[in-house]
Amino acid sequence: MKESTRQLFALNGLRLDRTIHAYVYFSWIDRYIKTLMAIARRWVRVLPRGRFIFDYFFNRYHCKVLTDEQAVKLLRLEQDIEVAPELSSRVIPYPHANNIILKQPQSIVVMDCACRIERGIEDPEDLNVCFAVGEPVASFWLEHGQRLHARRISADEAIEIMRRERAKGSIPTAWFKDAAGDRFFSICNCGPDTCDALEASSLAARLLIDNPPDITLASGYCARVDRSLCTGCGTCVKSCPFRAVALDGEDKAVVIFESCMGCGLCVDRCKQDAMSLVLDERKGVPLDIDELS
Repeated sequence: MKESTRQLFALNGLRLDRTIHAYVYFSWIDRYIKTLMAIARRWVRVLPRGRFIFDYFFNRYHCKVLTDEQAVKLLRLEQDIEVAPELSSRVIPYPHANNIILKQPQSIVVMDCACRIERGIEDPEDLNVCFAVGEPVASFWLEHGQRLHARRISADEAIEIMRRERAKGSIPTAWFKDAAGDRFFSICNCGPDTCDALEASSLAARLLIDNPPDITLASGYCARVDRSLCTGCGTCVKSCPFRAVALDGEDKAVVIFESCMGCGLCVDRCKQDAMSLVLDERKGVPLDIDELS
């Protein structure tokens, strides 16, 4: 047994179910995601009032939207981090998989994105965008993910990839999973149009139930418009991956609070500097590693 396999198993202790789940998920993530999405898409059509599958998986696998600054801080970490459980559970308020723990965070491996594979994307540059951050997941990807072109990269290389994808309209998200020892393990660089997990949130929202489950947490920020600077060019509307910005009757940008995830893409794109991100407690506690550690 490879050392990374032993270390991954150790994360889950005596939980044999999680140990097997971890090995299957991390070894064949592309096939795993493809199978789950086929089930989720059919589930909504056949059982529009059934929430079980979404509740089960979303409570154990979910993400937090990151601003550019938050993602860079995570990727530049050089020391181990373990946030106190009471604070960690405020940042990631799910019953499972909410531990902000990083061992050897400078160990970063990039691998082909399972979601983009499932959607038929073939360009190597567009595929090789998902990061495992920290041990033992990074080494497990490296030793078991050659089929998906896993390779070790530096923090600078990771930031370059993240910002390249951000320029194309993707957003960094931090992922948490029960099979990763109930902790943070990865940064993905996708968006609602390319990420199957974010599509799953949209599928859950189509269920004919009250308060459908969600897989995605806002960054802790919300976009704000300075109407005195806004020229109504519509760039922010086009750039928002969550359709959270619109133009009003005066051709000024307005933020749809309920939809805004605080990713900051509208801020990046606005040439008039009319958009900004503001801390908003209604959007949760930010995953800002400097503030949490």
